Amino acid sequence: MNVIADPTNLAPLWARVRAIFARAAGALGGAATIAAHTTLARRRRREIVGWIALLEHLVRKLLFAEAARVPREPEPSRSAGLQAGPSTSPAAQASVQPRSRRTIDPTAPKTWPVRFSYAPPRDPAGAREARSPRLQARAPNKEERPLRLARRFEALRRVLQNPQPYALRLAHRLRRLARRLPETLMRYALAPARTNWVDPADPLAGLHCSGAALAGGAAHSDTS
Repeated sequence: MNVIADPTNLAPLWARVRAIFARAAGALGGAATIAAHTTLARRRRREIVGWIALLEHLVRKLLFAEAARVPREPEPSRSAGLQAGPSTSPAAQASVQPRSRRTIDPTAPKTWPVRFSYAPPRDPAGAREARSPRLQARAPNKEERPLRLARRFEALRRVLQNPQPYALRLAHRLRRLARRLPETLMRYALAPARTNWVDPADPLAGLHCSGAALAGGAAHSDTS
């Protein structure tokens, strides 16, 4: 589908991205198939990463456009914040036990703990701190790479199944960021894809989803 898209009409764009996801699942075999790999040949890994990075880019653009439509909530007054007590008592907080690491069944993606990465623009001050030797010396993630990729693919499936809760969370996150860095919104809308991978069946999807994000950026700015 290569027709010029209306950036304000998101339903057809979501349908196109779901169709791209279905084609990616057909090409890759789905999350469980990705997780079943013990190692990945370079060409196969490039294919998997390409599809996932493309889909993440498209989904982020549409979530941003959806987030622009989330009604703004009134800011809580300072006095209300001072009167509000702690959400839990010290005794209750002390009783909280650290989470144990869950065992993942590679054959059951729907049971996996996954988190979609919104990849918001970094605070420049935070980016400088992230380059410090202390943080760069952090131990690498020991999780097998195929499973990490499979979890990203499963996270995409869940977002596409029901985007609205994700758009709501993104709206709240971006509005908090924009209070300190007003340029955050347009930086997010203009963020380029992290891949040059395209779906041959819909090569203009990135352009059209980016157009929706730019339209959403204008709406964000009008209500900020």
